[in-house]
Amino acid sequence: MGSQLYQAAFPEAFQLPLISLDIGMKRIGVAVCDRMGFSCRGIACLHRRDTGWPGQLLKLVSEYGSRGIVVGLPKNMDGTEGVQAEDARAAVAELEQVVDLPVVFQDERLSTWTAKERLFAQGLNEKKVKERLDQTAAAVILEDFLSSHRELTHG
Repeated sequence: MGSQLYQAAFPEAFQLPLISLDIGMKRIGVAVCDRMGFSCRGIACLHRRDTGWPGQLLKLVSEYGSRGIVVGLPKNMDGTEGVQAEDARAAVAELEQVVDLPVVFQDERLSTWTAKERLFAQGLNEKKVKERLDQTAAAVILEDFLSSHRELTHG
């Protein structure tokens, strides 16, 4: 299939709701926003080593009616890209074989830290934080994306 990959600008054709991914070497956190783009929540954690993860994501895209995908791009603190960013780009190339939606990258620096702080602030213990961290980080990535493109999502 192959979707058109958007690197920088929010495409005008990008419509809500969106689904977002926090792609790690072992797990992929998944989050969605509502149809107005006001709230984001984690919904799943896929296992990266499971070769069926793109198909599992396709089911979630269908279930939530997602119209685009925001993928966290792990950058170094100085803004350069390293091995993790290369891996995220490779995962997106894999995903594009089954999902025909616009995809955009969002800088995800500090998203995991923000997610961890948020979960601990909710009073969760270390085990519960670990269970929810990836999908919460995906929600943070989506929130960051939406807030940086608010004028396009809310006029």
